[in-house]
Amino acid sequence: MKKNRLVVNTLVYLNQLKAGVAQAQLLKPLCELGVENVEIRREFMKDFKTELLAIAEASLNYKIKLFYSVPSYLYENGKLMMNRLESFYAEAQIMGCRYVKLNIGDVSAVTNEDIKIISSLCEKYNITQSIENDQTPENGKSEKINWFLEETSKKGGKITLTFDTGNWIWTRESPKSAAKLLQKHVTYIHVKDVLQGTPPTATWLGEGDLCWESILKQLPSNVPVALEYPCDTCLDAEIQKLLAADI
Repeated sequence: MKKNRLVVNTLVYLNQLKAGVAQAQLLKPLCELGVENVEIRREFMKDFKTELLAIAEASLNYKIKLFYSVPSYLYENGKLMMNRLESFYAEAQIMGCRYVKLNIGDVSAVTNEDIKIISSLCEKYNITQSIENDQTPENGKSEKINWFLEETSKKGGKITLTFDTGNWIWTRESPKSAAKLLQKHVTYIHVKDVLQGTPPTATWLGEGDLCWESILKQLPSNVPVALEYPCDTCLDAEIQKLLAADI
């Protein structure tokens, strides 16, 4: 895989994040590993005003492009969460980030007005909006995701998919079948290996039950691919596995 496709999600440093290390402090060691793209996780921020600016400064210092993972929903109770969405985009703008990921949420109909609002906000803040298949039946089933993205596209929207290779195991779907159905919507990939069990467990590449490289071969070959699982003790080795992949 080409190096410029590599992204590292700060979840790789889960132990440090739990200990209170600010994400801005993680950009230097990632830069030293040759990482040029980093995904910031909103749930690990505490002092937003300070941390957003610190991340922005660090990303400029180390010439790192940022992605923004937000553990929230576009919709709640069938309604687009417009005000909350704009606040997330404003946070991304402060960091100099142009790519925001959320989950779909509770929605049974996508309206023209919804798409108009999302498109307007994306244009205002220069954001590419993506949704991800998570580990829940509500937001991690391929049929719902495909329906939502198709409805969005029909109405002129440009929401895309962050395809997580491992999360399909939690929702009891085949990653390869999901890739076949959804590949045209994919603009970003989260890669992890998974040990199947009750519950499943994310693990290092090549240590689980997924044919992760063959899954990636079914997806677009020109989109960013992020390592997104705890692996701080062997991060460089995991990076090298991904870069060595024939994708």
